Amino acid sequence: MQDQESNENPSRPFLGLKRDDQFFLGTLLIAILIVALIHLIQMSHWGTEPIEIKHLPHLTYEYQIDINQATWVEFAQLEGIGPALGKRIVAYREANGPFTSIDDLLNVKGIGAQKLNTNRRHLVLNPPMNNASH
Repeated sequence: MQDQESNENPSRPFLGLKRDDQFFLGTLLIAILIVALIHLIQMSHWGTEPIEIKHLPHLTYEYQIDINQATWVEFAQLEGIGPALGKRIVAYREANGPFTSIDDLLNVKGIGAQKLNTNRRHLVLNPPMNNASH
């Protein structure tokens, strides 16, 4: 008799949920699984082809520094001249006055003809600015 009663009452709660709630949760679960599957497919890059990225050739940068205005940090950026030699150049300039030509850098201990010629394209000598007013 009990089996007959349970068959006759189809809206009997299952896990404390009514029939409409069970249907809603089932539909919600299926929707979540579909969204998760779509997300998984997108994250796996399934169906895509790798592309080859062509890199541009390395570009050299050109810069110039005024040897009578440059700081030791600017000198240290030049090829073969580090912080110690950059500080030595600035100390020489402060002790002996402004350079009159780029070749005057040869008077600084540690700078030879080869090092100077390697960096010559980065070095300029601007005439000293006159601050005289009319």
